Amino acid sequence: MTKAPLLVTETVQQRLTLAGRFANSVGILSDEEVSHLLKNENHSEVPELVRIAANLGRDQRIALKESVKTDSPRITIPSELAEEWESFWKAEYGIKADLAELQIPRQPLGYKARLVVIHEKASQSPEMLYQSDAKAYGGKIWRFTEKDLDETAPLHKPLEKLLSGTFGFWAADEQEAPDGCVGNINLNTAAVDDIGWITESLPMRQVHGRKHWREHEIQPDQNVVTFCAGSRFAGGNVPGMNFDRDYGLVYVFAYGPQDAYDNVRFRRAVV
Repeated sequence: MTKAPLLVTETVQQRLTLAGRFANSVGILSDEEVSHLLKNENHSEVPELVRIAANLGRDQRIALKESVKTDSPRITIPSELAEEWESFWKAEYGIKADLAELQIPRQPLGYKARLVVIHEKASQSPEMLYQSDAKAYGGKIWRFTEKDLDETAPLHKPLEKLLSGTFGFWAADEQEAPDGCVGNINLNTAAVDDIGWITESLPMRQVHGRKHWREHEIQPDQNVVTFCAGSRFAGGNVPGMNFDRDYGLVYVFAYGPQDAYDNVRFRRAVV
C-alpha cells in the first residue's frame, strides 16, 4: 500500500523556515554554550541570543568564535579574516601584509557591523589611497584641492595609539552612513567631538569605501555626505567623502566643523 505524500502547508513551511534561521544563528555558539542552553532552566536565554545573532554580520559571526575564548577587550583576528584582508591589501594596493597575530577590538553587538583593516602604510596617507582609487575607479574621483592630501589633511586621529601601526576597526555595515541625527537634530563635527564619538578618519573611510565597492559594485554613501570627523585639514576644516550621482564621481571636499545638513552623516568606529 502506497503511503499518501506528506503535505506541507504554508504555515508548516513558515515554521520550518523560521527554524532554519534559528539553526543558522545557533551555529555561532560554542559547544559549551550549546550545552548550557539545552538545559531546561536556561531556555529563557535562547530568544535574546537568537535575536542578537540574527542582527550580526558575517564578520561578527566569525569573530565571535574567537571572542568566546577570552574576556579581553581585544582578540586575535580570526585566520579567515586575516587572509581576506592580506589578499585585499596585496590586490588593491600592492602591499604585502602579515596579519596573523593582529589584535582587533571585540566585535560590537546589537547592530550589523563589518571589520576593516588599515595597514600602517595607509593610516596616515590619504594621498596614497586617493591615487590608488583614481586607478581603481577609472579616473572617476575628484578632490577640492590640487595639493597632496597628505599635506592638506595631515591629522588623522581615530585613536592616538593606533597611528603607528596596522589596526582593525568595526563600522556599521550599511549602504549609507547611519550616525549623526539625534532626536531629529543633525549633528555637526563639533557636537560629535563633544559627545566623544570615535568616527572614521579619511583614510579609514577610503579603505572602507573601496572594500564596499569591490563587494557590492556600488559606492557607499550615495545619499549622504560622510563627514570624516577622525581627520582634520591643516586649517581645521573636516573632510567629507561621498558619491556624486550626476557625474559618477567619488569626491573629497572640505567642510567647517560647525556645518550640519540633512544629508550629513558620520560613521562611528569601534577601535
